[in-house]
Amino acid sequence: EYATDTKPEPTPAPEPEPTTAENGAPLSFPVHIMRGAAGYFSDVMAGCMEPPRHFFFLAYLTCLGNILQNTLKTELYPQGRLYTVILGESADDRKSTAISKTVTFFLKTISTFKACFGVGSAEGLQRRFLKDASDGTPSSVLLVFDELKAFVGKSKVDGSVLLPMVCTLFETNRYESHTKDREIILTDAHLSILAASTIETYERTWDSAFQDIGMTNRLFIVPGTGRRLHAIPGRVPGHELETMKSDLGKILRAASITPEFEITPAARALYEAWYFNLEQSIHTKRLDTYALRFMILLTVNAGKSEVDESTVQDVIDLMNWQLQARRLHDPIDAD
Repeated sequence: EYATDTKPEPTPAPEPEPTTAENGAPLSFPVHIMRGAAGYFSDVMAGCMEPPRHFFFLAYLTCLGNILQNTLKTELYPQGRLYTVILGESADDRKSTAISKTVTFFLKTISTFKACFGVGSAEGLQRRFLKDASDGTPSSVLLVFDELKAFVGKSKVDGSVLLPMVCTLFETNRYESHTKDREIILTDAHLSILAASTIETYERTWDSAFQDIGMTNRLFIVPGTGRRLHAIPGRVPGHELETMKSDLGKILRAASITPEFEITPAARALYEAWYFNLEQSIHTKRLDTYALRFMILLTVNAGKSEVDESTVQDVIDLMNWQLQARRLHDPIDAD
């Protein structure tokens, strides 16, 4: 793994207290999965700033998934794109800090990385995709919202097709809408979302339109609690910044060599055991979709050439954590 190359080890930030679920059980992130390039990045950033480590880790994977073209050797052709929402109780959790610092790192490191900081309509998002695809290459855009409520508000505008457009682009890279007054046609459009929200807003801002179309189960929610650790945060040391850039370059070069990842027999058996025993509920919808996407991301993040058993175990641990998070922050009763 590239992150195990000889390099200075950052000082890990203290772990925040886990969020407590309604049944009293702790909701703690599976910290053992934070390895590889994203793990090193999250260690460095959380060592000098206050957001929880896993905020940086999953923000990194969201940005990474937006530029990957890798998939798994299956007829489903999963992609590494995520719709990630970082949840926190208040400004003290520093949700926006984790997003802005991670996105800025990718913008400065990868010349082809594209981020859109807000969109008001489906037509506006279409123009952004067409602008970035002007050179004939597939268009990949990370849609960044400092407050998820802004997207929800725009989606509620009468006549807006922003919500169905975003929902469709989660599953595929094509969207079309034809009316008498307007026409939207997108092909080969790769959309990812990275947004922040307070827990109260996330649980209360939705209405039946979002539930009926399945928007909420397309979101990967990331709750967490930060701590006041640095009155004036320090600056990331130059050598660690260069190491993070080098790590990203290494895993991207390795990923380009293997566009389709094989899943080892042991890894497949482990995943099938989890999949066939997964309960049927509103909270498990598209959890298997995210499992396949994270197989790609964690394999690339570790610089591996195939999905092995340890990677699948990490994915299962992450999906089980996500199921707990969905139960805890259930927006179904928002109406």
